[in-house]
Amino acid sequence: MSTVALHQKYRPQTIAELVGQPYIKTALTNAVKHLQIAPAYLFTGSRGTGKTSTARIFAKSLNCLNTKKPTDQPCGVCQSCRAIETSNSLDVSEIDAASNNGVDDARALIERCTLAPVAGRYRIFILDECHCLTGNAFNALLKCIEEPPPHVVFILCTTELHKVLPTIVSRCQVFNFRTLSVQAIVQHLGIVADAESISIDDDALTAIARLSDGGLRDALQLLGQVSLLDEDITANHVMEIAGGVTQTELMSILQAISTNNTFNLLQVARVLVDSGKTPKLILSNLLQTYRDLLIIKSSHKEQSLLTGCVSYAQLKVLANHWNFETLNLSLTELQKAENYLRYTVNAAVWLEVCLLNLIPSLLPVSATKTLTVKPVHDGKLLPTVGVYTTNKVTAKPVDDKLLPAVAAQTTNLAQIWQQVMDTAKPSNQKLLAHAHLVKLQGDKAILEVTPAYLNKFESSKEAIAKMLQRATQSQQPMTVLIKTANKSSNGRVKA
Repeated sequence: MSTVALHQKYRPQTIAELVGQPYIKTALTNAVKHLQIAPAYLFTGSRGTGKTSTARIFAKSLNCLNTKKPTDQPCGVCQSCRAIETSNSLDVSEIDAASNNGVDDARALIERCTLAPVAGRYRIFILDECHCLTGNAFNALLKCIEEPPPHVVFILCTTELHKVLPTIVSRCQVFNFRTLSVQAIVQHLGIVADAESISIDDDALTAIARLSDGGLRDALQLLGQVSLLDEDITANHVMEIAGGVTQTELMSILQAISTNNTFNLLQVARVLVDSGKTPKLILSNLLQTYRDLLIIKSSHKEQSLLTGCVSYAQLKVLANHWNFETLNLSLTELQKAENYLRYTVNAAVWLEVCLLNLIPSLLPVSATKTLTVKPVHDGKLLPTVGVYTTNKVTAKPVDDKLLPAVAAQTTNLAQIWQQVMDTAKPSNQKLLAHAHLVKLQGDKAILEVTPAYLNKFESSKEAIAKMLQRATQSQQPMTVLIKTANKSSNGRVKA
């Protein structure tokens, strides 16, 4: 005996059972209750969001024989309802527009419109994937869709609205089926799993929901697939069946990066590639994970914003290993690697290079060695400007007993300016090399520049001020003073 797939077994039977489409449910329910039936409807949206199911439900609502008029609660047991469910109704025709897309098919459809319903109230035509109709076929149906016989209703379904002629769209009531949220899919999957006695944890349900890209049919298909494992299903099982990178594998990569373990990092990358995981897939999953880490680092109510497959508890622990700037630079490195992978002939090598570049000590700004810099002015310590890191200048704490105050100040300012140059784009680093920071007090900074580059520094003053503010982690807008041996000018910049 053949079994029924989960997405067919749990297909909604009434308008109220539609998942994740509240406005469509309300509009269609009121249309049936108040008998405001339009001659043509156009259902559009991504795959698996309920377009065809809604068309069948609406057809049953219009032609249910257990009521004297259309109802929003079709009985599901009368001859009309059962015939529609099995696609055997004489009054409801489901037409695959992909294989019946010519003008001759359109003419045959127009001829059938003149026939009266056999048993129901309406003769209903459901055109699935209607965007496959040719331009001539659309034009042939134009007049019939605009002014059909009183007993005819057209329901057009499409995943590509832009391919439907505007003249057709303007003659239909358009309902946009949006992709379902992760929460809505998880809730529905939980109900189905309980009904089918499938042992699956919440993380696995969330993983299925995220992999389905908002389509409930895809989610139910994947749930039915993992249910065949005959064991307690976890998120790792889901990712393995879907061909993705598991949470365990991602954690191995992140732990090797956080501990600067180059050997383990390359070993994990090689095992993943050898197991059939493409470098593009690995980088895509890493990009999601770093994005989640960045959110955890910057937001207090972050759990609902996570999209990766690594659990919130493990991400929370990992986030303590890096600061915000390091995570941001890591995301930049991942973005560069994605561009390289598009054109390279050796993707596995570029994957290894990218993973090595994610090690904090190899990032443009090192996250492993930090120095709290306290600028000195007139022999007095000013309030702490911030924590600075560098990879080109070895940062060493300044001992006031060994260095005079002026020397200590010069060393600190050089480190700050080096920090600004390291975080700048390569095209801007050449310009910044023609200046050096000679004074920094609170939110005021003085730059001494080469006379030939004075105008360029004047025009870039706002960008330089922002970079200085980030480098010093200052909460105040910076005031920049640019000077040469002969002239100086200042400007207030709001960063």
